Formats: sequence, structure tokens, C-alpha cells
Amino acid sequence: MPEFDCRGGEGADIAGLIASIKCALDSDSRFETRKLTFRVLGNCVVIEGAVDVVGGAEHVRRLAEDVAGAGRVIVRISCPAG
Repeated sequence: MPEFDCRGGEGADIAGLIASIKCALDSDSRFETRKLTFRVLGNCVVIEGAVDVVGGAEHVRRLAEDVAGAGRVIVRISCPAG
């Protein structure tokens, strides 16, 4: 996995990584990515927003880390308490 950095000129790779994460989330019918925002901070992908699924934030983290790699995802998502 390439190291992403805002200074690294990896724009196409970053866009592809975010698209891959969105695709993984869209394939799970429990989530709508239009309520989420995605951005890159250093070599991490930051996902922010809200989901309507109990435990959704952790599920989003797991799906995103399957694509981006463990420890490379920051999740700031609100969801209903379980």
C-alpha cells in the first residue's frame, strides 16, 4: 500500500482509495455514503458524518480498514446508541 501524504502528489491514488472505501460501504445496504464525508489527513482517511445504524461507526471503520489498512482510518461518525 503506498504511503499517502498531502505533499506526496498521490492525488489519483488517494481518489481511488476513497472511491474504493465508498464502494465497500455502498455494497453494504445498511449505509448511505451521502451522509458521510471523506478526506485525507496525512496518510489516513478521515470519515465523518452520521449513520442510522447502531454500532455503525465501528462497522464503517472495519470496512474502511479492510481497504485502506489497519490504523489508517479515522472515524468521526455519530450513530444511535445500542
